[in-house]
Amino acid sequence: MYKISLVMCNDMHMDIEQANEILSCIYNNPRYQITSDYTEADIIIIMTCAFGTGKEYSMYVIADIQQNCKQDATIIVTGCLVKINSYELQAISGIVIIKTISEIKEFLGECKPNVKLIPQNKVIISSGCLKRCSYCVYPLITGNYVSKPIEAVMKEVESLYESEITIYISGGLETSDYGIDLYGTHKFPDLLGSICSQYPNCNYVIGWFHPAGLTDELLSVIAKHKNIAEIMVHIQHVNQQILHNMNRPSFDFTNERLLKLRDLRPDIMISTEVIVGFPGETEKEFDELVCYLDKGLFQDIGVASYEPVLGTKAATLPNIPSLEIRNERMEYIGNRYHCTTYSAPKSCLEPVLESYMKACNHFYRLPKMIKTPKARQKYKYIAGVDTKAKEPEQFGMILAQIFKEIVNARDELAIARMKKYMSETYTLEFRQYVYQVFKQSDLKTAMLKKAKVILFEK
Repeated sequence: MYKISLVMCNDMHMDIEQANEILSCIYNNPRYQITSDYTEADIIIIMTCAFGTGKEYSMYVIADIQQNCKQDATIIVTGCLVKINSYELQAISGIVIIKTISEIKEFLGECKPNVKLIPQNKVIISSGCLKRCSYCVYPLITGNYVSKPIEAVMKEVESLYESEITIYISGGLETSDYGIDLYGTHKFPDLLGSICSQYPNCNYVIGWFHPAGLTDELLSVIAKHKNIAEIMVHIQHVNQQILHNMNRPSFDFTNERLLKLRDLRPDIMISTEVIVGFPGETEKEFDELVCYLDKGLFQDIGVASYEPVLGTKAATLPNIPSLEIRNERMEYIGNRYHCTTYSAPKSCLEPVLESYMKACNHFYRLPKMIKTPKARQKYKYIAGVDTKAKEPEQFGMILAQIFKEIVNARDELAIARMKKYMSETYTLEFRQYVYQVFKQSDLKTAMLKKAKVILFEK
């Protein structure tokens, strides 16, 4: 029997959907056993990410796992990053590159019906994207738009209906084109109407929606079914020239559709995402965006700092604001509207091999494991890693916080609380490392004794 670990570099809804597909192949096969401790696994499957800081993080995960896994373990690297950087990844020794989930299934052998081992209140109705926004690389990664049959979607909704108050209905990347591949026409209004009619005692959230999908037919469905509680419509910007360069619908069209939606359903929550710092965006265009957001049409906003991605048309455009300006604008909107921010990495176009080598050189000087198995675990069937804790900036912050907590633990209760936290969260190897840092800090003997008690005594 082979022990297999699955590692996710991102846990967005589509990643969980694909993880469940892989886990089903392992879970139902008598030749395999799922283990959430990758250090004991014979096969480790890493699902990489190619978005923003996720690209660099994925390379750190690969380097981290190579340092800690069994000597004869097979490390399979798959996911988004593989599809756009496979040539570079092939230069890394000791890994096997598999591009698609289908090929992973083929490698694992016969797969039985999908078991949702990682529960989520989301029904993913499609994968891929037919839109060609100039800044987005994902259509190049995911390939053709593929819709699930209506019957399959209804069955998934039924499976969640009894236990969930709210069900999230979304495409993996884009929702509004649902059905175009299977039925030759847009079927999302029909699908949504059927869901709301057959399973009425539940709230529904529509995710990842393109403004072009806000047809009168869909608006009529939303107006009829008051249990459609939220829709996420990505506007990205409001300046006409920037929207043109993004290959997005015009502002006038999107605004007219949103105002009609609001008029029909004053109570519905409308959320959105915007991009700041796109090539050509000056203070004037940025102010246009802020003025529109100030109107209060959206109850929830996500803001991303533009990231030039190799292979996209936008990356070739001139007049990209500096990273500092892009992130300043992102933080301004984030603070103004209390919204989620997605910062562009400092090295957007850094080769992935360079990230990998940086990780290897950095990890070489650190303890192999920082966090205990329990502390690094997030999902029951997904192998937990402590890679983020080892990244240079985060590692320094952890050390500084531990140093501060130990110094400030002045009474028996505080010391006992800190002892429990350290033993449950961090490995002995890391605690020994921390103690050596204390010893090199020229602290008084009493402080060293307290650190020793907190770090090592049971």
